[in-house]
Amino acid sequence: MLPRTAALAMGCALLTGCQSSPTDEREQASSCPVIEIVGIRGQGQSLDAHRGLGAEVDGIATALADDLASTGTVRTTAIRHESGLGSWDDYVEDVAEGRELLGERLRSLAAECPDTRVAVIGFSQGSQIAREALAAEPGLARDVDALVLVGSPLRDPSSPFHHVELPGGVPSAGGRLGPGADLGDLSARTVEACVTGDTVCANDGSSDLAVHRKAYERPAVAQAIADAAADVLG
Repeated sequence: MLPRTAALAMGCALLTGCQSSPTDEREQASSCPVIEIVGIRGQGQSLDAHRGLGAEVDGIATALADDLASTGTVRTTAIRHESGLGSWDDYVEDVAEGRELLGERLRSLAAECPDTRVAVIGFSQGSQIAREALAAEPGLARDVDALVLVGSPLRDPSSPFHHVELPGGVPSAGGRLGPGADLGDLSARTVEACVTGDTVCANDGSSDLAVHRKAYERPAVAQAIADAAADVLG
């Protein structure tokens, strides 16, 4: 005799239109947050610290979750791509993996939690991953309610984004890797933050990364970025 679970599974497979029960659907819906923050860390940052988000994204995500606490459940998820400090080829591979994992997460959210609002936050390499993935797949971009690009090497100061006013003003130079691909309608829901002196997002030819590595960890900077994202989310 087949075990009961196996018999049930076989019976379901033989039936046409076998679906989850209304109870299953209600339980799944109840587990969905009102807002999900998807965070993508920068190059070389640990997956073991700061919830796998990196210090910068963790600080911004925490501040944003506090801003949105009155709206209901806010859940934060890290994209856990490989990210080392190796060669340029390694960097490109890590970006490609991050793009794939981000796409998988957003598609899963759209299928399982269609009413959940989504904010994507990327720092440095993470911002490149987010921008490239969402520019390449407009279908994914439609499901993103706010995109936050921090210290982006693909920054274009003339882009139609919400540029966060941070100490020193908005830098006029562009990112180290040139302007990123067009985000279409998502541009109106995109926040971009670049601190003056950050040579990754405002390339002046300097190799000094001190500002890039530390500026966005400051609570006041993280809060300003989070507030801009909260405004976009409404």
